[in-house]
Parts: sequence; structure tokens; C-alpha cells
Amino acid sequence: MKQFISSVVIILAILLPTQVSAHTFEGNWYFLKGEYKQADGTILKADNSSLVAVKSIKGDIFSLTNSENGVFLGYLAGEFLVDGDNYTEAVKSGTRTKHHGKNYHFKGWLETSEENGQTVTYWHHKGEVDGVKEYEVWRKLL
Repeated sequence: MKQFISSVVIILAILLPTQVSAHTFEGNWYFLKGEYKQADGTILKADNSSLVAVKSIKGDIFSLTNSENGVFLGYLAGEFLVDGDNYTEAVKSGTRTKHHGKNYHFKGWLETSEENGQTVTYWHHKGEVDGVKEYEVWRKLL
């Protein structure tokens, strides 16, 4: 019986930290579209017809890679801090050093729908990066 209880305690010790760090944004996400409002009011739009981006989030870590028209643009990685529907990407490393050490704050929400017999999850977020207000939509990879 002691051995059984010890085994249960060990299993819980392993599983609990993983479950405590899980949140709704966890997973791998594919960029669908975005709208970016510049400081002068100009609005730029992007979609996945030429821009390919994948964001991976596990617990409190994120990474992002992107390319445009087949050309690698770069990556960013760092801490992913969640507070309800709000989250912060605290950039620690990446190919664009101007982002290193910066914290970007966003409000995010999920939307699900049934498509071709599968549940699909979309992640919407809005925030500001270096003075540019952005709104993006990502799709969770299955």
C-alpha cells in the first residue's frame, strides 16, 4: 500500500505542474490574416497567401517563425504570460534584435466552429507592437 501511495504522489507531482501551466492559447497556430494600423492611420493588411507564420505555445514559452513568398523572415521566442484573456509575449531571442527584451501586450479570444465535420479553433488577438495597432487571426493546427 505504501508503494501504491508513493507511486500516486510521484505521478501527481509530474502531472500537476503541466496542468497548472496549461491555458487556452497553448498549441500550434497558423497565421490566417492580419490588419495593422500605422501611427499615421494607414492600414496594412496581410494574409496567408504570401505570409506564412507559425506560432507555438507550450506553458509559459512561445516561438514564432515566419516567411514571405518563400523567403525566411525570422523568428522570435520568449516567455508567454497569461492573465485571463490578456497575455504578454516577453521576447528573449530572435533574428530581429530590436524586439529583444520587449514585452508586447495583447487581448486574445478563441472562437470555435464546425467545418467539414471537425471542430476548428480560431485565435483572435489585438494589441500594439512598436506603435502599430494590430489585429490578427490564427487557426489552431490539429
